[in-house]
Amino acid sequence: MEEYVRLNVVFKPPKKAIEEAIKLSKENEVFFILDGLKFHPHMTIYSPEYPRSNVDKVLESVEEIVKNISPITFKFNKVSGGQGFVSVKFDNSPTIKRIHEEIVEKLNPLREGRIREKYGADYHMNFNEEQIENIKKYGYPDAMNRYSPHLSIIRLEDGSLVEEVSKKINWSIAQFTVDKIAVYEMGEHGTCIKLIKEFELKWKK
Repeated sequence: MEEYVRLNVVFKPPKKAIEEAIKLSKENEVFFILDGLKFHPHMTIYSPEYPRSNVDKVLESVEEIVKNISPITFKFNKVSGGQGFVSVKFDNSPTIKRIHEEIVEKLNPLREGRIREKYGADYHMNFNEEQIENIKKYGYPDAMNRYSPHLSIIRLEDGSLVEEVSKKINWSIAQFTVDKIAVYEMGEHGTCIKLIKEFELKWKK
């Protein structure tokens, strides 16, 4: 019987952004606290499930794409919340959008049609029609036109407090540069729990 694993290809934040996310994560009653050890701050690019036998192919594909990517500037937009998550949102620049779309198009076939069981009819999240179509097509609700670069700080145990808590989160970094794309194995609540491999972005001549 085939075993499946959820992988997240991410933009790996620089040290100052990781430290800021960890600091802000400790201030509320939450499902997880970012610590950089068990739960890693990250900015999701694409995070479906794959047959475990395809993990090496995923890594090879990401490595090939990364060869053509230079370090990327992220500009802070706002702090907002949804589905219990409080996240720092960034501008979706043409460069970030292009990288997301290229990675989705390259990796999507490696799912072999796999859709997470949690995306079934009994899952507690509410999806709109566009998200449902993305789940069917890409195994991920917020792919392509739905993509919004973000860094999730916390997932609250009491989801009704999302708006209130979002207003209290003071993200102090106006912009930063990402020079690594990484692949993590994922745990519950959208967490990245195990670094599988990271790839350095180098300035192109």
